[in-house]
Amino acid sequence: MKIAFIYIAEPYQCYHTASVASELTAMPDCDVTEYYSFPDTVEHLTRIRRILNAPALKLRPLFKSWKAKLLKLAKRLDQERLLVLQDNVEELNRYDAVVATEYTAGILKQMGLNHPRLILLMHGAGDRYVNDEHLVKEFDLTLISGRKVTHDFKQKGLITDQTSRIIGYPKFDVFEAIRKKMAYPFQNQRPFALYNPHYKRNLNSSPVFMKALVKVFNTAHTYNLVVAPHIKQFHKNFAIKKYWLERLHSTKTLVDTGSPAMLDMTYTSQAALYIGDVSSQIYEFMAIPRPCIFLNPQRIKWQDNPNFRHWTMGDVIEDIDALKPAIEQAQARHHLYRPIQEKLF
Repeated sequence: MKIAFIYIAEPYQCYHTASVASELTAMPDCDVTEYYSFPDTVEHLTRIRRILNAPALKLRPLFKSWKAKLLKLAKRLDQERLLVLQDNVEELNRYDAVVATEYTAGILKQMGLNHPRLILLMHGAGDRYVNDEHLVKEFDLTLISGRKVTHDFKQKGLITDQTSRIIGYPKFDVFEAIRKKMAYPFQNQRPFALYNPHYKRNLNSSPVFMKALVKVFNTAHTYNLVVAPHIKQFHKNFAIKKYWLERLHSTKTLVDTGSPAMLDMTYTSQAALYIGDVSSQIYEFMAIPRPCIFLNPQRIKWQDNPNFRHWTMGDVIEDIDALKPAIEQAQARHHLYRPIQEKLF
């Protein structure tokens, strides 16, 4: 069986599926090739295989027309991704199965993909609604992390028992190996908090809270701070956001704008406190239950909304004045939230 794994977005995708590709390659009847869009994906795949002590796989760049290359230069990455998929339909039709890790690949069927079975191996296990999740219906098989997402997708009519399986969270295949190899990010031995804002503008807490958050941690003595936003924040602008964020660096604050550590669970496995808004990394953080704070500057009415189910796992604050007290009390209040953290995880 010839199987193609396609990484059509940033390198964070490969941490969710590379271990699966390696296991399939070890089977005598499977011939696996990985296709990538971002060149630095190769570096991350090499790193994962080294951590897992697994052999390298066949790698090929996805073909890009001149129009796709122009769209990438213009930072029109959503449009570029669709065009790259169209550019590679003929190549992918040579395979028996195509495995993708984001909903967008569902459009391949409409573009003429007619020979391979199309398989979605989901990345992330978050709660928020994603605009293109309707494309899940286009996949022949959807592999899901757990019952929560399975239930939601069945209620929406996106999957059936015949077109889906619960498989757990393959990104955890590298979790223990990463924990053994990682270096602590600060010279002092104070615990650190992780601030993990999402890139979606209408949900992102950083425009309101970022400077206040850094100020609190630079004057406090309990925690250091790691700021590790979603990597898409840095691929949709011309390095302006990266420049301004990196100016916040200090001995107590580390701003990560692109290292492997922001993708491979180094920070989510080490942090003593999680601060964020809607990133699915909260469920990776919950592998070891710890205190959480969620920021809601938009004053979203989130209670009883399944898109914000994770906000039941910690204090939710709306005002900057509540930030410092919430951080100071997070550890003492964790016992209130630990049972729901363990249940949702």
